[in-house]
Amino acid sequence: MPSVQRYDSVPIRDYHFDDQTSFLYVYRVPIAGAMVQKYVKSDGSEEMEAKLPEEILSDSTVSSANSKPVTDGHHGLVTKDNSHDLMKGFTASNGHVEGNMLYNDITITDPNLISQIKSGDKRELSIGFETQMDPTSGTYNGTKYDAVQRNIRINHVAVVPKGRAGHEVRLIGDSAEAVEQVEPSEEKGNQMETRVVRADGQNITVAADDVEKITKLDADNSAKAKQIADLDAQIKKLKAEKAQLQGNADEANKKADSLETDNEKLKEQINHLKGDAFDERLNLIDKVKSFVGDSDYDYHGKTDRDLKIDAVKAIKGDSIDFEDKSDAYVQAAFDMLEKPKQVSGYAGPDPETKGDSQDVDLMALRDASYGY
Repeated sequence: MPSVQRYDSVPIRDYHFDDQTSFLYVYRVPIAGAMVQKYVKSDGSEEMEAKLPEEILSDSTVSSANSKPVTDGHHGLVTKDNSHDLMKGFTASNGHVEGNMLYNDITITDPNLISQIKSGDKRELSIGFETQMDPTSGTYNGTKYDAVQRNIRINHVAVVPKGRAGHEVRLIGDSAEAVEQVEPSEEKGNQMETRVVRADGQNITVAADDVEKITKLDADNSAKAKQIADLDAQIKKLKAEKAQLQGNADEANKKADSLETDNEKLKEQINHLKGDAFDERLNLIDKVKSFVGDSDYDYHGKTDRDLKIDAVKAIKGDSIDFEDKSDAYVQAAFDMLEKPKQVSGYAGPDPETKGDSQDVDLMALRDASYGY
């Protein structure tokens, strides 16, 4: 069932004033009753709607009439957000049923509204309520109806100008965004028929013929507002992506600068190697070649230690084991290859020695490695 809002009116009965506060009180005023009423739709067609006793006089509906705002005219639903501006009084908490009518007491506190009631400019109470429309037809008390108002919930009671019998104000639609319409008088003369529409979050009064134009314009504006919001979201997203890319570029530049620094350091090391260390390597290769020969020896990929061992073995033979020997030992063996043979005293044939000549060389290597 569609949910709609309705405004129904009843005349203000006898009222009196409080001696201390000067507030206006209306006791035991009939707010609503079981009946069939005529409503005029926004397209100009009429519909008879029924407030059946089981709906308008139900406990939930009677309870909804208690402690509700009293307003100066209708301005849509009253909530905590707009009550400061709209609330001019309140209903009592003694809503009750008498026969087929719902009664309650009314208190009006606003001095301007009280003055209008006293002057007779406004002498009618109109309830604003929400209801669900049940498109079930039938007959109540001999009057045919086209639909039934279900789940009636009273939102406020408005004070409106004095109207003729049967004066009705209603809100067409499913929410406060709908069109508020007053039933045209049979003797409206040259008066322009107006409607109250909800546009851009505000209630505005326009000529009845302009309702469709205004509602369409409001819908177009809402669509444009959504497009603007979507574009703003896209711009925000693109800015975030740009910032991320900028951050990545900055990081890449830092890495490039770091690599450039490392490259400069490597160049310095290479230049250093090309100096004394490079010359020492060339000198060593030349010395080794003098022992092993230039023809078939390949020194590429060999360490200084490997070169020295190859030189020693080329002269002394492969029987010398350099495994687990220290670099000092290898250096001593290599240096002995360059030492000239020293002769003093007897220059004849070598005296007879015991043991193998290799043992003598090894002993010499050992002494040399220890610095003897």
